[in-house]
Parts: sequence; structure tokens; C-alpha cells
Amino acid sequence: MEEKQRQPVSIETIGLSQKEFNTLFILKTLMESPNFPKALYEELSERFSGKRHSYAYFCKVAKELAESGHLLLEKEGSFNVYHITKKGESLYQWYQLTFKERLSEVKMVIDRFVYDLTGSGENPPVEHELPDEHRKYFAKLVSVMDLVRYVTLKAAMKRGHVHMAGIEDILKQKYGWVTSSGYHYELAKDMERNGLLVGQWEGETRTKRLLRITEDGKHHYKQIADSAAERVQTVQHYLTAVLNYL
Repeated sequence: MEEKQRQPVSIETIGLSQKEFNTLFILKTLMESPNFPKALYEELSERFSGKRHSYAYFCKVAKELAESGHLLLEKEGSFNVYHITKKGESLYQWYQLTFKERLSEVKMVIDRFVYDLTGSGENPPVEHELPDEHRKYFAKLVSVMDLVRYVTLKAAMKRGHVHMAGIEDILKQKYGWVTSSGYHYELAKDMERNGLLVGQWEGETRTKRLLRITEDGKHHYKQIADSAAERVQTVQHYLTAVLNYL
């Protein structure tokens, strides 16, 4: 089983275009106090230093917001200063309604994985599973293959043997997230083919396949865990950044 190449995590990966993110940043910042374009841009560049931001494009977005009535540009001394309007406040509230619930739900699952993989950060209690409508979005952000392989190998090392129905239970109870049963079983077959696990059927009915970790599985476990950790930590960083503006 091959997983398609993961895109590098960025604001766009999180689900916002660069224009939408600039808009959100401008509206949220101006909700706190009026400011002039250069200062707004410098704050954006400082807070999100991992990405190069075009000042010309940033100014274009701000100008369009002013032209559409979401901002008001006034002359104060020698500076042009932007103020948010009532229409701009309504647009900011729309962003909150559209994005905040989804990003917050996904971040709770991400936080649990980061805590389990690294031992740091928050570990929100699982009160409900990630809603179905957010699972496709979650799968877009992470490497589902790495996460399920990590959980499976870790459980196999701890318990001696596992079966995939048990892995589903771990995912639900510990992380509040699960993929389809079909995916779990196909991935288990792939892990056997690649020598990470070895399995045998329990009983004559062949309804439950017990899986044990191999020496190769133990050898590759850290690599898989490190890959999963790097991805979820990066996703966590971007989700936190966007949620700070919602």
C-alpha cells in the first residue's frame, strides 16, 4: 500500500488561501486597534517568519478590503491608517463560523498524537470522536499511514500481539479518531508483506488475525514514529497560528 506524497504543511494546506489568510490577519489585528499598512505587514512577517510574504500583495488585499467597505483608510498625520468597519467585523465573524469549529476539532486529535509521540503539550480528554465531516480534512493534513503504523507497532511491542479491531479501539479511545476498517486491514496486510509484522489466524474460523512485531518492525518503529511526530507537530503549529486569529 502506497500513500500519496504529502504536501509540505502551509497555510494553504490548512485550508486557507494566502488571500484569505491575509484577510483574516488584517481583520483580526484591526479588531484590536487601528494601524497603518507597513506596521500590519511587519507584524505578519514577524509572527509567521517561516514563510516569505509579499508586501505588494499584502497591500493589494488591504486595498481591496477598503474598496469593498470592510476597512476604512484615513489620514492621520503623515500616515494612512486602516480601521475596521462594521462590515469588516461581520466578515471576521463569518470566518469564525466557517473555520473555527472544524480546526478546533481537528487540533484536539493532533494534540493527542503530539502528546503521545513527544510527551509534550496538551492531551485533551476524548469526549467524542472526530465528526465524520472533518475526517477527510484531517486525512489531508497528516500521514494516516504513519499514524496507524505507529499505533499498531507500539501496541504490538507493548502487548506482544494485536489484532486490527483492537487497533481501531485504541484509535477511538485514546485519540478520538479512526479510519475505515477496510483501510486498517489493508495496511496490516501491507505491514506483513513488508516484514514489519507477522500474523497467524486465531482458531479455525479465521476471523481474527493475531499480529506480532518482527525485528524489522522494531528497527523501523522509531523511523515511523519520528516521521509521524514531525508531521503532526508542524500541523499543530499552523493550526494554532490560525486559531489564534479566530
